[in-house]
Amino acid sequence: MIRRLSLLLMAMAFVLPQIAISSQKAVFESAKVCGECHGDIYNNWKKSLHALSYTNPIFTNAYRKAYTDTAGKAKEYCLNCHAPTVVVTGDYGANLPITAEGVTCDFCHTITKIHLNGGNSTFVNKPGKTKISVLKNADSKHHKTKYSADFASSKLCAGCHDFKNRHNVHVGVTYSEWKKSSFAKEGKHCQSCHMPEVSGKTANEGGRNKIHDHSLSHNVESMKDAVTVRTLKTTNDGKRLKTKIKITNAKAGHSIPTGTPARLLILEVRTIDEKGNTIEKKKRTYSKVIVTKDNREVREDGEVFLYGRRIAADNRLQAGESRIENFLFTSNLGKVKKIIAKTYFMYRPLVTTEVEMKISISETEQKVDKTPLR
Repeated sequence: MIRRLSLLLMAMAFVLPQIAISSQKAVFESAKVCGECHGDIYNNWKKSLHALSYTNPIFTNAYRKAYTDTAGKAKEYCLNCHAPTVVVTGDYGANLPITAEGVTCDFCHTITKIHLNGGNSTFVNKPGKTKISVLKNADSKHHKTKYSADFASSKLCAGCHDFKNRHNVHVGVTYSEWKKSSFAKEGKHCQSCHMPEVSGKTANEGGRNKIHDHSLSHNVESMKDAVTVRTLKTTNDGKRLKTKIKITNAKAGHSIPTGTPARLLILEVRTIDEKGNTIEKKKRTYSKVIVTKDNREVREDGEVFLYGRRIAADNRLQAGESRIENFLFTSNLGKVKKIIAKTYFMYRPLVTTEVEMKISISETEQKVDKTPLR
């Protein structure tokens, strides 16, 4: 569930990254082929947001709506990042198995260049027998290998995680947020947190005994204490209870929440009685607000990319930022025994579920009389 909620739907813009290729005759290998020699990496990748980028229900529902609203043009925009091989294969109808693999192994490992263009980037791919990675002096019997410094750089992520929509609104800003952070100054790239080394063999035969986490470390454990809260001071004079809370973006190298405006961070503070019941509850919401031409707020992922015209507000916590928030309570103060403050993410994507519909059509009834047995 966390992986789905953590799925970045950041590829729905009309001016998303474009992908170039030097030879239209080359084709991408399926991830299953890669898995024949790189089993641990393949099994690790299968759990990732990249592997699910095209098939997860959050994206498919947003994509259907965008496709309808744009009379089919969305296929040329959304799939650039959610199924990026289509730019090379031309499979915008998703008829090839490789398309459903989303951000598949061979797409990333054939990127030869990345051109950053102030919000939207261009990948240059060269599918073939040469596979590119961060490893130096890697030997393989089955393909050539080549080192690229970009594979250890946040630049690799910027291609899909920093972009503007068709109205030039900077919707996805994760890479730009990182560039302004202390993480960038210290040389900590996206891969430092999202692709740390974990147990596993780089190749079934030989290779190293550590692999980079291709699941991208999007799980509950990695999110734990990313935002911290601490109660600094509380006073209660019987008429008003005041409490001061410190909230900090403690671990992320980007703003929290990052990605699309559909994601919210909530700070919730409650007064509690001696039985553990909530007496009063207050909230603060941290988010980016994007509005349409007529100033209507849009949070649904597809609408943000299609209709967002400007950023009306943005109070998200930047990397390393702390804030002091004051809360006032007035209800049943004589019964208050403690205060609880907590943070959580809120996300309300449109997800289709199967339901059973039972509609009565007709009915007949016949009385049955008892008759002697013969």
